[in-house]
Amino acid sequence: MNSLMYDTYTIFWRELKRYKKSRSGVLIRLIQPAIWIIVIGNTFSGTQPLIQSVGFEGQYIEFMAPGVIILTAIFTSIFGGVNTLWDRRYGFMNKALTSPISRSSIALGKMSAISLISALQASLIVGIALAIGVTFPNPFMIAPIMAIVILFSMGFSGISVIVAATAKSQETFWGVINFLGMPLFMLSPALFPLELLPDWLATIAKLNPVTYTVLLVREMMTGVSEGGISALLSIGVIAVFVLVMIGLASYVFTREVNKPF
Repeated sequence: MNSLMYDTYTIFWRELKRYKKSRSGVLIRLIQPAIWIIVIGNTFSGTQPLIQSVGFEGQYIEFMAPGVIILTAIFTSIFGGVNTLWDRRYGFMNKALTSPISRSSIALGKMSAISLISALQASLIVGIALAIGVTFPNPFMIAPIMAIVILFSMGFSGISVIVAATAKSQETFWGVINFLGMPLFMLSPALFPLELLPDWLATIAKLNPVTYTVLLVREMMTGVSEGGISALLSIGVIAVFVLVMIGLASYVFTREVNKPF
């Protein structure tokens, strides 16, 4: 156990240092969420009656801000998989696999680092939201929101690491990630209330962990519960999602990462 923790910590710090050197990448991953919250938040301000019809009394930009925070976490989590691709291609992974370090600790270290990075970038989006007028009824909820972002990112980065460990090429990786990333975001109440979705689409949305994360963060930010889904249920779904993805990512990474790329 001590060896696993130490190996995970070693990979964790390596990934953080790597992230620090990629300042341009940080900027790129912030631009799109910032555009979403500034441009789309104002463009769709005319949908105010729709969100008011389900009991949300705030501005539309306040409604969508939690979704953009989670979008930031999704984009950042994908970055963890890209790092794994580069490690496979340029030899670090071969060196790591021939060292005493455990394979599962490599996956856990990468996922832990990217989840922390997600929270840091999400905090910048929160700052942008506050700057353009989004209000927090309870500012003390910002820290718990970042904790939820870390948990969600831990799970979503597991998806990214699994795809990166099994992909036969960069094209395969990006194809699968693009197939999963934005559809999971769009099939959630990130932009529109869950109650306004068609029944069949709402049913699909309720199978999506992004849905529960968005609803929980929105309730923490605004105090408004939505869709009859309690905060306790959302926390439970997120916890199960994270635990499943940690176990699955560790298992798949251990079995697949040494195969030719």
